[in-house]
Amino acid sequence: MRRYETIRLQSGFIGDLDAACARPGGAALILVGIGRLDFVNWNLGFDGGNAVLDAVAGRLEAILPGRPIVEPWPGKFALVVEGVDAREAMHMAHRVVAQCSVPHAIGGASLFNPPYVGVALSEPGGDGARLLRNALFAMEDARRQILGAAQLYDPAHKTRIEYDFRIENAMRESFETGDHFRLAFQPLVSLDGTARLIGFEALARWIHPEMGAVPPDRFIPIAERSGLIQGLGNFILWEACRHLVEWDKISPAPLSMSVNLSAVQLAAPGIEDAVEEAFDTTGVDPRRIKLEVTETALASDIETVAKKLARLRETGVSIGVDDFGAGYSSLGQLDHFGLDFMKIDKKLIQGLDADRRRIELVRLTIALGKHLGMELIAEGIETEAQNRIVSHLGADIGQGYLYAPPLPAARAAEWVRAGGAAAA
Repeated sequence: MRRYETIRLQSGFIGDLDAACARPGGAALILVGIGRLDFVNWNLGFDGGNAVLDAVAGRLEAILPGRPIVEPWPGKFALVVEGVDAREAMHMAHRVVAQCSVPHAIGGASLFNPPYVGVALSEPGGDGARLLRNALFAMEDARRQILGAAQLYDPAHKTRIEYDFRIENAMRESFETGDHFRLAFQPLVSLDGTARLIGFEALARWIHPEMGAVPPDRFIPIAERSGLIQGLGNFILWEACRHLVEWDKISPAPLSMSVNLSAVQLAAPGIEDAVEEAFDTTGVDPRRIKLEVTETALASDIETVAKKLARLRETGVSIGVDDFGAGYSSLGQLDHFGLDFMKIDKKLIQGLDADRRRIELVRLTIALGKHLGMELIAEGIETEAQNRIVSHLGADIGQGYLYAPPLPAARAAEWVRAGGAAAA
């Protein structure tokens, strides 16, 4: 049974905020959203999602005993704290993040549902509606940060969110017209000394007629939050497969194609069917497709993710972890998933030629991957020294601006014809 109050905004919550704002010392509103709740509902049903909410409510009660916990919207909690300043309110918010980021043991699974927390303070002469609006802006900004974040309201939050809203609408229009989205292809080369072309990584690019080139680190997270990532992900996979089949006509040797698979895509129902449909329609050999899964995705419900990855591997694709070293994977998880390859995070590669400790870290990472039977890809290589070091340490494949930046399709085709070395 739930131990907190579910209350509609129309039934008095705004009035309670008005009263709190009017009291001496004002009030802080702490809004708590539960990350990856959809993932739980998709895989364990709504009973699983409700169990997570109950668990979070219990932790909130333990953190702030005696304070009413309200659920103004499904999956969102609100706490009103009177007579505190910004420092005290953020201290409470960070306690919420720390305690609620610990995985929940539910239904035999370990569920990772880190919260995102927004904090706002009442203003002189302000009312409950403004306090709620500001807390919502802060919570939305926190949701866009790293897993498990707390944000104090700043007027800049509103500007960023309005800009993101514009990008989301423009993305929807681009999907409807089929225009503006293109792929770029960054070469993957052998580190055996030949610089032989192994394949490409397919990367989405968006050129909007009014906003110009929108960086992927802006539009990809918005696509994930808005639900557009499924359509975008399918477009990337289909286009990547189509180009690979086309390049077979001019390639001296078979090539591979790497495609990113986000945590949101992996969590969604039907991902296996979408992947198989792309293969069946384009006629590509699935054994030449590498699906790159982020460490964030692997840090989710381990058993559910492992089953999905196993079903994807049954199609014939290779599956590996992208950006290994970003901070979420554990060694035990890597062995559990039976991955085929590992991409070493470019942050580990940068500065490699000037940091002996980093060299040792990369050496151990490569040794781990080799022990687990993985192919090792070093990304972010920018200097000849970095190239020599990762090659000497045993990495199999290199990727980075030393060889080539992400290329438009026509330029990538030149690499295909030349086999890599001559195109460099």
